[in-house]
Amino acid sequence: MAQKSFTRLFGSLLCLLLLAVAALPSIAQTTKPRRSDREKTRLDAMIAQAKKEEEQFSKSGGKSDDAHHPNLKWAATFWRYRLKHPGTTATTVATTQTFTLLSRTNSFNEMQSKADTLKFDDPAWERVIHVLLFASMRAKEYSYFITKADALTQSAADPTTRARARFDIADAYWKQGNIAQARANFQTVIAQYPKTSYAEEAEGNVREIDFLNVGQLGPPFERTTINGDRLSLADFKGKVVVLKFWGTY
Repeated sequence: MAQKSFTRLFGSLLCLLLLAVAALPSIAQTTKPRRSDREKTRLDAMIAQAKKEEEQFSKSGGKSDDAHHPNLKWAATFWRYRLKHPGTTATTVATTQTFTLLSRTNSFNEMQSKADTLKFDDPAWERVIHVLLFASMRAKEYSYFITKADALTQSAADPTTRARARFDIADAYWKQGNIAQARANFQTVIAQYPKTSYAEEAEGNVREIDFLNVGQLGPPFERTTINGDRLSLADFKGKVVVLKFWGTY
């Protein structure tokens, strides 16, 4: 009798276990996505809509500095998002979008006023400072950018942001034709932030400054061609040489 009771009890437990296992997929399907995932999805949709409206406006003949440009509306929207959701990863994306859209509409004064409200520990700075550099290139006016970037190199909490700021300062001087300052700042990146992507790129830029400027002698090289022949630049001395640079990515 006891054995039959045990058998029935075991059977009941086994049925309950099988039902629980069968219910797992439906439980997983009804699990709500994390808030960060929902916010990322929301922002992605906003960015896609902003891009769509920008393209439609341009196709209809709208100009980048038009007061009714949709980028201005969306810049304000992303900035409101930033203020409403401080301290999140999505906020960094929204902040970057704000500055990017303002840059596209040549709203440099508004960019500067908003940049002045960002604290030096704001994680958005690593991306924002690069947007400010491109805005400076568009305006051909670098004084504000260099001042702000230099402050970041001294006070930014994140070392990656400091490296980016110093690298972009060097790039700004290079764009202005101030080769000495550009080289000095690239060298600072190499010395202070070794083994980073910024240091690696800075090394390439210093080499370009030193050896590949217009009017300079080409750097000597000797290589083996794909056919196994030896090729040296010295063999072409006194001749006109056209170098074609290419790569695969």
